Amino acid sequence: MSLTEILAEIPQLSFAERQELVRRAIEVEDQDLTAEERAILNQRLAHFRQNADSGIPVGLRFPNNG
Repeated sequence: MSLTEILAEIPQLSFAERQELVRRAIEVEDQDLTAEERAILNQRLAHFRQNADSGIPVGLRFPNNG
């Protein structure tokens, strides 16, 4: 499955599934993060959880990505 196909599937996931996706992505990246970088990600994730509509759809953020 290509990245484009994966990204196209994300809107079809439930909220809980999207949370799991984000959690796993952070876990993979966490291995190489400093404490400061980890704190920034945790803060951004907490903000997104409180304001889920504040996110930007990938298609709008990267219109030529596909």
